Amino acid sequence: MVPQISLSPIRIMDSARIKELGILDSVTDDVSAFIRAVLSDTTKKYFVSLSESTAGKQLYGVLGLENISSRNASASIVMFFAKNGDLGGDACYRDEDREPYYQSALDHLLRYAFFTMDLHRVSLLIPASDTFTEKVAVACQMKQEAILDDALMVDGAFCEAGLFYLLDSEYPDYSVGFVAFHNGVIAIRGGNESVESTRFYEYGQKIEEHLEKSVAIRTGIADEFGVLKPEGAPEYKDLAIMEFPSEVKKCMTEIAEYISKKRTRFTVSAYTPYGSDFQKKVWEKVLKIPYGVTKSYEDIALELTGGDKVTARNLTRAVGAACRDNPLPLLVPCHRVIGKDGKLVGFSGGLKFKEFLLNHEMFGIHIYQ
Repeated sequence: MVPQISLSPIRIMDSARIKELGILDSVTDDVSAFIRAVLSDTTKKYFVSLSESTAGKQLYGVLGLENISSRNASASIVMFFAKNGDLGGDACYRDEDREPYYQSALDHLLRYAFFTMDLHRVSLLIPASDTFTEKVAVACQMKQEAILDDALMVDGAFCEAGLFYLLDSEYPDYSVGFVAFHNGVIAIRGGNESVESTRFYEYGQKIEEHLEKSVAIRTGIADEFGVLKPEGAPEYKDLAIMEFPSEVKKCMTEIAEYISKKRTRFTVSAYTPYGSDFQKKVWEKVLKIPYGVTKSYEDIALELTGGDKVTARNLTRAVGAACRDNPLPLLVPCHRVIGKDGKLVGFSGGLKFKEFLLNHEMFGIHIYQ
C-alpha cells in the first residue's frame, strides 16, 4: 500500500524532530543553523516529507532543491531520510518497505519543481554503490546521464556517482484538462490518482503558467503565444474526446455537470501536497460548507478556535489569506466564504468568477444532485 505523503516547507521548529531522527547527521551538527541558512538562500528550497496515518503526521525525511537557476530553469535534488528504519512512524528495515516512502517523496518534489516552480530540468547525484536510491530514481522516470568521478563525499571520502536527470516534458501521468463555460475556462491539473489544482481564466487571457500554457497550445484552445481562443471556438468541444489522466478526466466531467446545474457536489479525489498546517485546516473547514450556503471569514476562524471570539478576530485576516492561496478553487469552495460585511474578497479564482459561482449556486433550477 502506497503511503499518503505530503511535503511542507521546512521550518526552524522542525529542527528538534529532524535531529532526533538523525536525518541530517551526514551534513551538519547544528540543524537549526542549517535550516536558517537554507531559508536565507534564494538558490535553495527545502521541504520536510510527512507520512499521514491514523497516528497523525509523521516527519521522516528532508528533501531539497539546490543550485536553483532561473536562467536555465534547473535545479539539483538532495534527499535525506530517517535512520534506523524509522519512516513515518513505522519500522521499515527492508528495502521493499522503505521504497514507497522514498519514491512518493521524490515524486512530490519533482511535481513541485516542474509544476509549481516551472523548472525545465532537475538532476540528482547518487553514489554509484547506492543501488537502492538508483532504483527509486528510475521508478520516478529519472534517467542516468553519466558517471562522475569523485563527485560526492560519503563518510569522509570522495566517491564516483551516477548523475540522473528528468525534464518537465518527460514527467509521466500528469497533465491539465480544461472546461469551457460561458464566463471563461477552468484549468484542472493532476494525475490518475488525484487533482492537485484548479485555475480560472477569461477568454482571450494569456496563460503564463508553463504546463497549462503548453497543454492549451497542444490541444488547440490557445494560440502559439498561449492566448485562449474566444468563447465558442470549436477546439473547446474537442476537449471532451481527448485523453487526460483519469482523475483529471473525471473532474472535467463533474465540473461540466456543475456548470450545467446537474451537480451540487464533487466526488473527484482532490489533494494538494503543499500548504501549511494552518492553511490545510482552513481548507478542511471550507470543504464542509454546503452548496448555496455562505460563511464569513470570522465564522471559519471561530470554528478553528473553538468559539474563542478574541482569537478568532485576530485570525480572520489569516483565514482570508489561506482562501486566497487555495490551490483548488471550486473543489474547495472558498467562493462560499465572504467578508462579514458581505464583500466578495479572498478568492484565488478572482472576484468575477466568485460572483458568478455564488449566483450560479443560489439561483436557478437543478436537474439532479
